[in-house]
Amino acid sequence: MAQRTILISDDDPKLVSVLSRLALAGGFAVIPDLQSNVVALAEEHHPTLIILDMNQRIDGRILLGALRRHPRLADIPVVVLSGDDSSRDFCLALGATDFELKPFGSSFIRRIGEWMRLPTWEAAA
Repeated sequence: MAQRTILISDDDPKLVSVLSRLALAGGFAVIPDLQSNVVALAEEHHPTLIILDMNQRIDGRILLGALRRHPRLADIPVVVLSGDDSSRDFCLALGATDFELKPFGSSFIRRIGEWMRLPTWEAAA
């Protein structure tokens, strides 16, 4: 089975670093994205999971929509991070797998492992 990969798209280098360290410690490969290049990186690497921050150089809702419309990327689970709960319903309706409010705690970290092990993604790995 191929190594599971998490693409982390956030303009905060500290957050990307923390999430990357946690993912690497859990045995996952990591693709960091600090420049809102999530669609191009997902096309190139086809990760197992995408963690997408709403507030980046390019609005996260636009990026999420582009991921969901892309025929090769639409099946990749996308977990949205935001410091503002007002876009939760919109993101979930657009196809986000989950929505996590910042700051997040240890339950979010545990759920990353759960999302990566769901049976629907086992076949794709």
